[in-house]
Amino acid sequence: SSYMSGMSLVSRAGQELRRGIQYIREIDLALTELKKVTDETEAEYNQFLQTAAKTGARLGTTISAVTEATATFAKLGYSMEQATEMAEAAIVYKNVGDNIASTEDAADSIISTLKGFELEASETMRIVDSFNEVGNRFAITSQGIGEALRLSASALNEGGNSLDESIALITAANEVVNDPNSVGTALKTLTLRLRGAKTELEEKLN
Repeated sequence: SSYMSGMSLVSRAGQELRRGIQYIREIDLALTELKKVTDETEAEYNQFLQTAAKTGARLGTTISAVTEATATFAKLGYSMEQATEMAEAAIVYKNVGDNIASTEDAADSIISTLKGFELEASETMRIVDSFNEVGNRFAITSQGIGEALRLSASALNEGGNSLDESIALITAANEVVNDPNSVGTALKTLTLRLRGAKTELEEKLN
C-alpha cells in the first residue's frame, strides 16, 4: 500500500511537471509571436508578462491567451499599450458572449466593429459593454450582435448609421428571424442597395 501510494505521488508529480513545461512553452511561443509585431525592450516585455499574468488571473485565462490576443491587435498596427487594453476587452467579450469559440473570434468581431465604424482603440471596451448590455436585455446574444456587425458594420456605417443605431437595427430584425448571421447579411445587402438606389436617383436628377 505504501509503495502504491508513493508511486501515485511520483506519477502525479510527473504530470504536473509536464503540464508546467507545456505551459511555459505556450507562453514562449505566444511571446515570440508578439515580438514579431512589436518593437519593445526586454524589460518592457518582462513587464508585459507580469501584467498579462495579473490580467489572466483576474479574467480566468492564461498568460499565453492574453499574449496571443495582444499580438492579434498589435498586428493591425496598434501600439503595445493599446493592444494590451484591447486584448483584455476581447477576453471579457469571450467570457460574457455565449458560444464564442475563442479569444481570436472575439477579437475578429471587435476589429470589424472598430474598423467598420471608424472608432478609436480606446472605445473597444465600450463596444463590448454595448454588446453585453443588449444581449442581457433582449432576445439576442452578445455573440450574435458581434457576428452580425462583423458582416455589416462597414456598410451600415457608410449608410449613415451609428454603432448604437446599428445594434438597434440588428436586435429588432433578429426578433423576427432569430438568426444573427442572416440579419447581418440582409442589413449589409439592404444598405448597399439603398445607397446604390440613392446614387442612381441623384445621377438622374443631375
